[in-house]
Amino acid sequence: EATYTEVKFLKRELPGGNQTVCSNEPKTVEQTARSGRSKVTSERAALVVLSVLLAAAVAALGVIVFYTIQTSQTQKEENEALRRNISETKPCSSKPSSPPPPTPDINQPSVTCEGDWELFRGHFYYFTTNYSTWKGSRGFCEALGADLVKIDSREEQEFLVEKVKTFEMGDIWDGFWIGLTDSEVEGTWTWVDGSPLDSRMKFWLKEQPDNSKARTASGEDCVTIVKREAEDLNTWNDDICSLAFKSICEKPAGTGPSSSVCG
Repeated sequence: EATYTEVKFLKRELPGGNQTVCSNEPKTVEQTARSGRSKVTSERAALVVLSVLLAAAVAALGVIVFYTIQTSQTQKEENEALRRNISETKPCSSKPSSPPPPTPDINQPSVTCEGDWELFRGHFYYFTTNYSTWKGSRGFCEALGADLVKIDSREEQEFLVEKVKTFEMGDIWDGFWIGLTDSEVEGTWTWVDGSPLDSRMKFWLKEQPDNSKARTASGEDCVTIVKREAEDLNTWNDDICSLAFKSICEKPAGTGPSSSVCG
């Protein structure tokens, strides 16, 4: 028994030729079902593809997040290790730090935490192996709350001579700047505090000072202590103030920007 109305246009030949009339029948239920199934299959396939792409995107995002967390954790650990290293580094409380200059400057040596201040009869002495001019060396000492050493007694000279002997020198004229100069008036030697040189407290090398002008027309107006292996205390030499030598700083104990020392 038919459940729908069937309308058929029967194919037939028309008189006098090949003209025909084709029948036009509506789709049956079975044909409609096949068409529906095909549409559902295509949608399902598209849904599967979208699901795969979404899963891939989620996986990629998960990998990115993982590596981001891992990198952040590594950076955190490195920063923590750096902080520990800095905190464990021995501080230099008595010497001001300064950034290294872009080019070497012998007029202002870099401030470093090398060696210790030496205590002798109520004064601290610092023997720096940084090379600088006499003026630059004085500025170095002043930055530490000190000044170039002023020698007031034979005992102090003995102390300094013994300390100088412990250092390696470049040659026999290599030495340490002290706070004595005649740059203001030739032949009138004064200490950095303005006091004149005591005639009873002179420790010149033999034939010094000679104010030699062999290397410069201005002569030799500043004084170094040079190294000598003998017990002779006469170790002062006048030299050109613009040359670079080591230096000795001095300050009373408990004074300056910081009374503590690197130890």
